[in-house]
Amino acid sequence: MSHIEHKNVGIIGCGARGLHHIGFNMVDSSKETGFRITAVANRSFESSDYAASELEKRYAELGIDQAIQRVGSYQDITNDPKIDLIIVTSHTDAHAEHAVAALESGKKVYLDKPISVTLEDGRVIAEAEKRTGNRLLMGFTRRYEDSWLKMKELLDAGAVGSLQMILLRSIIPYSRYLQGWHRKREWSGGPLNDKCSHHFDVFRWMANSDCSSMSAFGGRSSVFKPDPTAPARCSECDRECAYRRTELLEESKETVSSSFASTRNPNDERALNDACVFSPENDVEDFGSVNMQLGQGVVGNLFFTIFGPLAPDGETLELVGDSGRLVLSRSDGMIRSYTNYGRETDTFFAGGDHFETSHYGSDVNLVQHMREFCDGVDPVCDASDGLKSLEMVCGARDSFDTAGDRRVL
Repeated sequence: MSHIEHKNVGIIGCGARGLHHIGFNMVDSSKETGFRITAVANRSFESSDYAASELEKRYAELGIDQAIQRVGSYQDITNDPKIDLIIVTSHTDAHAEHAVAALESGKKVYLDKPISVTLEDGRVIAEAEKRTGNRLLMGFTRRYEDSWLKMKELLDAGAVGSLQMILLRSIIPYSRYLQGWHRKREWSGGPLNDKCSHHFDVFRWMANSDCSSMSAFGGRSSVFKPDPTAPARCSECDRECAYRRTELLEESKETVSSSFASTRNPNDERALNDACVFSPENDVEDFGSVNMQLGQGVVGNLFFTIFGPLAPDGETLELVGDSGRLVLSRSDGMIRSYTNYGRETDTFFAGGDHFETSHYGSDVNLVQHMREFCDGVDPVCDASDGLKSLEMVCGARDSFDTAGDRRVL
């Protein structure tokens, strides 16, 4: 195997996304990609130390002696001349501060979705990208997932004829959005931002156009009706509850979690991973239906919720054209196609070689693309795509708040 030039990486934000999904995949592919994680920064030293130790152990298992700095602030990463790529996987409300500094450093930058909590911060990041001429790589996982890429390939090849409608259903038991740092809109933007930012990006990607207007109904359902008498957290509660924080409620391909007890940061309000889902302090939405008008007359609908049982068809994408129809089931990577006006049908697996890994293989593919990105290939999606997705998030929420009033974007 020919020698691969090493690329030094600094990670800002060492939660599940930065450590498990990206960090571990970087380590595992290091002999192919040449990535070496050299520094990590987090809101607490305890988390930084834990992440660095876990990454060092994983390198050691591959026979690689890699020391990782536990730095005191994100500036230690952005100012380090030896770092080539900065990974920003911090909490969403810190993205603007971290991403702008990373862009201004001139280094390659990966920013995890969603771009930010507020439109103001999203615009600041997009403007910094434009001002510096340093396009960042945005982390919308469906863009790197083999089955979704296959849907786009078939669509662009004319499998359904002229695209008319897009339906994306996401019915997954993610009550954790009411239990960790996602439970407050000011920190994360809620599931409509954290989860559905992926989905809104898919509509633009598949239709190859922007959303011009939308109308939506949803918000907070009666399922998680606030209860001021409920204990603050699961570990203090002896009630019968279907939403008690356990790994049984998690989708293993999406979430890596070794403990729900917040043991490393017991006094950190954001680290309260087993907060009661019925707490009046939670202010995020849990369901909704969003209708949208895209370019070329394409109509889209997002149907989502974070409650409901775990099922094989929890997330599906359906593309309907004037001569055919494609249906993807994300959890098993299967595509059903009905083409040539229904005269031809097929069902096949499109999940790719890494389907059993995190995010159905997209994290492996993402890390591979990061290396290409470091070598000068254009990013699959950038800050402008992140901002467009956030505009759709905010439009849908505004329509929720006004009982379905049409929003022009």
